[in-house]
Amino acid sequence: MPPLYPLPHGLGGDDDATLSATQAIIAEHDRIFAVLWATGERDPNNIVEATLDSEAFEADSRWFGDVRLVRYASPVTFDDVIDANVRFGESIILESYALSAETVAMGDVLQVQLVWSTDAPLDRRYKVFLQLLAPDGFVVTQRDAEPGGGLALTTTWAPETRILDNHALIVPNGLTSANYNLIIGLYDVDDAESRLPVGEGDFLELSEIQIR
Repeated sequence: MPPLYPLPHGLGGDDDATLSATQAIIAEHDRIFAVLWATGERDPNNIVEATLDSEAFEADSRWFGDVRLVRYASPVTFDDVIDANVRFGESIILESYALSAETVAMGDVLQVQLVWSTDAPLDRRYKVFLQLLAPDGFVVTQRDAEPGGGLALTTTWAPETRILDNHALIVPNGLTSANYNLIIGLYDVDDAESRLPVGEGDFLELSEIQIR
């Protein structure tokens, strides 16, 4: 049975102890399953989730009644950071990105680290979408989330400030071993069909990913 860590420390939370414990969990485990319930009372300063969102990579999030289950991957060392400088819409810029690997086994997790900025204040919230496309263009897995696990909304971005944004994609089992395309884009949180333009299209191809 995997280890269970009841956090935070004490009702209302000991923030310093909770922060240290959360960071230790990230350092000691490759995968983390966070069960979030009544966090406003138990963790009023949101130490657990904010630390996981900023220092680990959220793969998915699901609600079961009043309880939310979130899966995270602990960070790896990125060998290469790619300078992108690609503009989405009028003001948002993808400064750089890094991938945990370009060859991924089925059932494993692909980590993607993005760095965004804006050159003007933003009055709309946007979601980031990451999709892994099969050779025939079919979406085999995807992740849609506001930046920073929902803690770095685009409407809060200050111009010329770099925004670190971690994501993870769970690669499904049962795929055909082949080269897949990883793409990224942004869309209005209130309208998934309203994507921001990127060059002459509405997404950016980040990399070819070999699935084996």
